[in-house]
Amino acid sequence: MVIPNFHLQRSRHDIKHFYEWLSAEYKWADHIEEWMDMYGDRKGAMVHRVCIIAPRSHSKSATLRVKLLHMCLFEKRNGNPMEVWLFSASIRQATNRLEEIKTDMRRHPELRKYLDERKSNKQRISFTNGAWIQATGVGSAIRGEHPAVVALDDVLAEMGDMTMDSVREWFKKVVTPMLDPNTSCYVVGTPMSHTDLYTTEMLSEKAKQVWKSGVWSAFPNWDEWRADPDTVSLIPLWPEFRPVEFLLEQKISMDDDLAFAQEYLCKVVDDDAQVFNRHLIRKNIDIDSVGGFNVQLDGSSRFIIGFDPAHGIGKDYSVLICLRQDEQGYVHFVDMWRKNDFPPDKQADVIIKWAKHFKAPVAAEDVGFQRLYETVIEQKGGHIEYRQSKASNKGLKQGLMNRLRVWFERELIVFPFGSDDIRKKVGIILDELENHVWKGGDIIDVGKHNDTVMALAHAIDQFKPKTNNALPMATGTTGGWNKSKINSKSKNIRRGRPSNSKYVGFL
Repeated sequence: MVIPNFHLQRSRHDIKHFYEWLSAEYKWADHIEEWMDMYGDRKGAMVHRVCIIAPRSHSKSATLRVKLLHMCLFEKRNGNPMEVWLFSASIRQATNRLEEIKTDMRRHPELRKYLDERKSNKQRISFTNGAWIQATGVGSAIRGEHPAVVALDDVLAEMGDMTMDSVREWFKKVVTPMLDPNTSCYVVGTPMSHTDLYTTEMLSEKAKQVWKSGVWSAFPNWDEWRADPDTVSLIPLWPEFRPVEFLLEQKISMDDDLAFAQEYLCKVVDDDAQVFNRHLIRKNIDIDSVGGFNVQLDGSSRFIIGFDPAHGIGKDYSVLICLRQDEQGYVHFVDMWRKNDFPPDKQADVIIKWAKHFKAPVAAEDVGFQRLYETVIEQKGGHIEYRQSKASNKGLKQGLMNRLRVWFERELIVFPFGSDDIRKKVGIILDELENHVWKGGDIIDVGKHNDTVMALAHAIDQFKPKTNNALPMATGTTGGWNKSKINSKSKNIRRGRPSNSKYVGFL
């Protein structure tokens, strides 16, 4: 006869049994066993740090949830109930993860009795044994908390306005101080770039001194197969549920080799394949300039506003970027407006305001602007000068991106970096720039958004570049840019300025 609590009792010392018992959707596999072993091996450093980088659809998040639930039910820290903070890319995603744990518990009467419904809410699970799990999004300000476990689940999936730099800063200033001796820090995710949180903070050679980490690919022998497809057979990581045929179908349906490499092979694009790599971008940053909407408007500068409208509600952003060209020919970033879920009627108000303030024409593509925004602006009594971007023989976007690269190569575009607000805005643009890569001679973007880059390209396309050697270097406050600052040493960095940015760290 099976006693009512058989599964619960066995689960205490058998996490595989617990995993498979919780849900028919949870399928045990060799790679899941490896991850559970990493989570359970708490010997070594004072803080038990684990980072698992794994492909989409291979149960990395489910495995983490099961581990957290198992710890709250069956483990204690220093004789006290487990306290867990769970971070995801957004509060919405974090609460979804929490709800999935609640669903697992409610499915089984043996577990439901441990769920304290009265003390639980959308962002918190309270257990009758005193344990709890609190969920929130990346970027949240947490002070004075020192839980038993800090878990980060796909915190780079949808960062919103946060840049790679700001996520790293948040991790260092918020998450790291939460770690006490005997705390466990678990991180799972899929890589996004060579400069993301996972790569820089958990997978570097220095980080490996304190982190137990690993990178799993949906095809562990992908490189060997690509080198010799006639004699090497593809081996999937999870053949029972993610076989070769399924994964190759995913690759075809994505129609993007680079995206497949990132999402399923856990590979990110090398700098050599980037159109706007860091070595190119960093030459165009002025750490002393601040920019902003209220920048002094002098008669010697010419202003242009680039506009990229959102395509669909809640996904892309509508972006305005204002640039000015000084007498020497350098183009300076002035300010950016960026919103999603913002109706065209309200966007038109912002366009009218900016065009009037900067006394500048608005540059955009014809389809996205004339058919909607010009009509709305006219109905509001606004009057703007409209400039249409020019397409190349490869199309509008290819022409814009290729011409934008010329400005960077000639070092004629300047990004201010002298205030917190402007660094945040510029950081978003530079992150999106790094997501543009070469593929078959074309420039494509592999990130979630490229709205700011398109707005930048629309604006700068209205200026005429000049060659560097024909330009005198500005030496005072004439409105020009003293390029010699960029090639100087760290002595030129003002005190109080952050020096850990990937964009200014070279100085």
